Amino acid sequence: MKALKLRWDLKIHKLVMSTESNRYKLVIAMDFGTTFSGCHVLSLMADPVSNCDMSMWRFKNEQTTMFYKKRSKKLFALGKLATNEYETNPSSGYYVTKVKLWLDRTIKEDLPSLPHKMTPVQKSYDNFTVIADYLRQMHKSVCQEIRIEYPNFTDLSMYRYCMAVPTMWSEQSKQIMKEAAVLAGIIKKRDDSEKLLIVDEAVAAALHAESKSSDIELTNGSIYMVCDAGGGTVDLATFEKDHSVGENGIKELTMGTGSSCGSAFLETRFEDLVKEHTLKYPGYNKIILAFVMEYFATSLKRRFGDRDKEDTYMIDHINKEYNNGHEDDSDYKEFSLDEIRTIVFDPIVDKILGMIEKQFEQLGGRSLDVMFITGGFGQSPYLQKRIKDTFADRVKHFEIPVLSYKAVMEGAALFGANPRVITQRILRRTYGIKMCSATDKSDNDTGTPSKRDQFYVCVRKGSPVNEDTWITKKIAWNKNILPIISLYAYDGDEPIPEYPTIQEIDLVSVFNTKFPLDQKRETSYEIMAMKMRFGLDKIEIRVNIAGREFEYVTVWDVTGEKKTQNFTEPNPPFSVKLKKWFLMEEIVKHLP
Repeated sequence: MKALKLRWDLKIHKLVMSTESNRYKLVIAMDFGTTFSGCHVLSLMADPVSNCDMSMWRFKNEQTTMFYKKRSKKLFALGKLATNEYETNPSSGYYVTKVKLWLDRTIKEDLPSLPHKMTPVQKSYDNFTVIADYLRQMHKSVCQEIRIEYPNFTDLSMYRYCMAVPTMWSEQSKQIMKEAAVLAGIIKKRDDSEKLLIVDEAVAAALHAESKSSDIELTNGSIYMVCDAGGGTVDLATFEKDHSVGENGIKELTMGTGSSCGSAFLETRFEDLVKEHTLKYPGYNKIILAFVMEYFATSLKRRFGDRDKEDTYMIDHINKEYNNGHEDDSDYKEFSLDEIRTIVFDPIVDKILGMIEKQFEQLGGRSLDVMFITGGFGQSPYLQKRIKDTFADRVKHFEIPVLSYKAVMEGAALFGANPRVITQRILRRTYGIKMCSATDKSDNDTGTPSKRDQFYVCVRKGSPVNEDTWITKKIAWNKNILPIISLYAYDGDEPIPEYPTIQEIDLVSVFNTKFPLDQKRETSYEIMAMKMRFGLDKIEIRVNIAGREFEYVTVWDVTGEKKTQNFTEPNPPFSVKLKKWFLMEEIVKHLP
């Protein structure tokens, strides 16, 4: 059996930077891409000799492709080896590619099919979990290289991981990637929640772009947008430099947006165009067709729009190859540059321009100091030209960082080293509460909604939040009939339904509210102030009621089974402390 081996180039970039926990000595950023995947490693140990940063480093990108033999349940090859195996022995197994697109719930059609019994992650008795399989081999190769070249970094407990995911992904899709990391053996379910961080690709690209912009001075208050255009997805977000916590701080100014409209979809559109050209030629040479597709993907797609002379040369080459597949070379329709532009490129590029326009709408007319264009597709001369021509009057400077195709990978490592660098976030979800548990049924048999079905909005999608700000929601609380409340999230846009269905909202957490208040109080009603503070994928909850404050353990905004959270009272009144003391005295009396 052919060995599963990824060929990586390894160096470790030593980064002098504080982290939340001294136990992490190494950050491994993993970028599972639509067409290519890669890793980047940062050492968090200070260099005792020079005490400064060393040269940046990355692993070589590998194709996100896998090959399974038909009679085996194990991954046979991945990356370039998988592609080579498929091209050499296509009938011997199953070729899997672009599997990341299955996690984008906005795509309804044109997804590449997965072979029988293969799923992106969900594990059953006899299926293949293809994302976990790929991550397992990626992680294994990375750890092997680290152990060989840097034997001081052999303790896996010192590793922190950071995965970059598309900005528009739902919380469920992000959770699937975490589940894949568990299945791949990268982390364990019982590991600390900060062992694996998830970062939006737009945020990661922003951190990379800023670190590489030596020719551009971004000062406090500078506003910049990142357009990270990759093979599968395009992610955008706008930020403002914030020196309130140091020179590395940035604020999110807009809600990040993204869509599956990367360069891989150019290939899909070109393939459809070729099929239209050859529709009336059933005997067309399929080998020649493969050559035409390959040349488009490796040459024309990447350099289209750079120079007219070069474009003409490449389209002539495509027509020459295309002509070789015809028995009668006098009866065929050549491809033209205008046709490639209007049918293949413009629908994808126009979609990206529309996404950028929506970012400007969120800015309310403010202009940009800089727009960074990153990612593999971001290197496209045609995409760059269309962006500059369209937004030149609203952007002072356009910047394409060197080797920006690795922006997400390296930016994710920077985020893993210092996740507190984001001083303000824009919420991607609307959060609210219901006065019942997730399993409670409506107490109204008339068919009309009841109060226990009502969704009380606490904070809306698109609101700016930071970890120093508490958001308060006041609620009328009845200790006789309200044993618990539930926190839900709504991912849709305005208007927010007052009585959403269970399919429209996601349960985040359930809270026990049987607070031990003074039973002698004449009224059973109190005003309860529920306070929330939003951090990195987590929510802190406190409740103030009748002059007493209760708090809950940190809630992680992920999918899965939810347990009712019990409260604690960090500073109970003296009467409660005294009561506990007397109870302890009684217990001590009866001890042997």
